[in-house]
Amino acid sequence: MRGVGLVVVGAVLLVSGCEPTDGSEYIPGSYSVRESGVSLRDGGSACGDEPGTGNCPDVLLGLEPGNKVYPLCQRRGQQVGENSWWVYVDAPGGSRGWVASWFLTCPTNRLPGIDDCTADHLT
Repeated sequence: MRGVGLVVVGAVLLVSGCEPTDGSEYIPGSYSVRESGVSLRDGGSACGDEPGTGNCPDVLLGLEPGNKVYPLCQRRGQQVGENSWWVYVDAPGGSRGWVASWFLTCPTNRLPGIDDCTADHLT
């Protein structure tokens, strides 16, 4: 009786960054906002230590679906949805502030390839 050979070939998928999940054009280093009424936040002495709605009371800008933001760094903060990561970003119009990662078009909580925030990022 002849044996039947089985060959298994493995594939490796390399992902650089996080492709948008909403069908929008991917611009390397950017993410799109996926919901309406998302706030870009700042202010308060504790904002950079633990970002969230209470610690970052100043709403700098309202973000809408499709708006592109450019992450500078990220840090754990207030839980939004199922995600406690907040991202410090460059936003439309030259604004810079915090947005909850939950509202960005990346299927992971912590954005891949983005550093944790240090004091140098926030100055």
